[in-house]
Amino acid sequence: MVPPALAYHGVVTSDTGMVKESVQQCRLYCEVLGTSKGYWRHIANAEGTGSVKSDDGAWCTSNAWAAAGMTRVLATLRKSQYELETADEQEMLLDMTKGILDGTIDADTDASGLLRNYLDDETWFAEVAGTALMAATVFRMAVLEPGTFGERYVGWATRKLESVSDHLDEETGVAAPVVNSLKEGQRTPLSGINPEGQAFVVLLYAAWRDWRTAADHASIAMTGTYASAT
Repeated sequence: MVPPALAYHGVVTSDTGMVKESVQQCRLYCEVLGTSKGYWRHIANAEGTGSVKSDDGAWCTSNAWAAAGMTRVLATLRKSQYELETADEQEMLLDMTKGILDGTIDADTDASGLLRNYLDDETWFAEVAGTALMAATVFRMAVLEPGTFGERYVGWATRKLESVSDHLDEETGVAAPVVNSLKEGQRTPLSGINPEGQAFVVLLYAAWRDWRTAADHASIAMTGTYASAT
């Protein structure tokens, strides 16, 4: 959650060190929380911290936050005065984000079409919130790096969009089932509205809209180039 703010603040204050620190923070998170599957553990603490909360599971929502946050940092760098001098940092962000998304796609086996609350545990219920933000991240990355995040990713995100849509109340727009974001270990879906989940659904539709707009513009540009060449 912090790296996007660091990156933006570094850009607006012309602080190169802070801009690069935003990526360094992402790298350190990945170093501590990353797994061989690509997705990240939820919470890790040093040994001997006693009662401090720890969670080795791959919570879907926390992974979506991480992937979406790194996407935001990447977009900030790409649109800033530091685009050229942060090429290595951008590549690092691409690799880490892709790792989470690849791991998530591989773990997507629930019959509902939604992602499970914990990606690495098939005993968990599937839910909308994490699914929505993860799919939104794919659409954002498909705009930023279409050569890497092509049809395999976009097709997957589109299917998640359809599944999310199927789990919205037609009259109220309320999404269900959703995780209790304050008690991610709760074994049953939240009995009520998850504001975070509702926001993630909006982010998903906005990301899909922007991807469609970018794809349409690219198609028009290609057609125009071909027409003028002939």
